[in-house]
Amino acid sequence: MNALLLQFFFVLLLSSSVNSALVSAEWSEWVETPDSPCSDTCGYCGVRVIATRTCANLKYCSGVSQRYEECAPKMCSFPRSTCCAGYVKGVLGSEFECVPATAVMPAKTKLA
Repeated sequence: MNALLLQFFFVLLLSSSVNSALVSAEWSEWVETPDSPCSDTCGYCGVRVIATRTCANLKYCSGVSQRYEECAPKMCSFPRSTCCAGYVKGVLGSEFECVPATAVMPAKTKLA
């Protein structure tokens, strides 16, 4: 009887240590993905993965495993919209491209 009780406590202890190891699972460090392709070709309509991370057990990790950025600033040709939502036609350097709508300067209403 004592041996059975001892075996029960050993299994319980082993199970507890395995569960605590799983609960303390954490994300790995972010790894950049510089060669990740863009999902589209124009209008800032595409996204690409810029970094990834992994977790041994996703049940115990919260958050996202990939970071994204919008890509493909070249303006789209007809019949597509020139730029996707949140972007407008603009000049970047000496090129016409789609730029964030928040980067557009307000129009002048007076000559000064």
